[in-house]
Amino acid sequence: MKKYEYKIIKTTQEGFWDPKVNDVDLTSKLNTLGKEGCEMVSAVETNSHQGSTKEIVLFFKRETAF
Repeated sequence: MKKYEYKIIKTTQEGFWDPKVNDVDLTSKLNTLGKEGCEMVSAVETNSHQGSTKEIVLFFKRETAF
């Protein structure tokens, strides 16, 4: 039976008037996880108020031998 381990990454937005996710930093983190054998299985945004996104939560898994 396959066994998995999981990792969660939360992104936050930077900037007050025009908040954005730092895509360069996020891409670097995603590439590192991919090289470690992780696969993203889901991404969910969370609301702060009035429909604005507070953060994006990314879920990863990778097969483990244990």
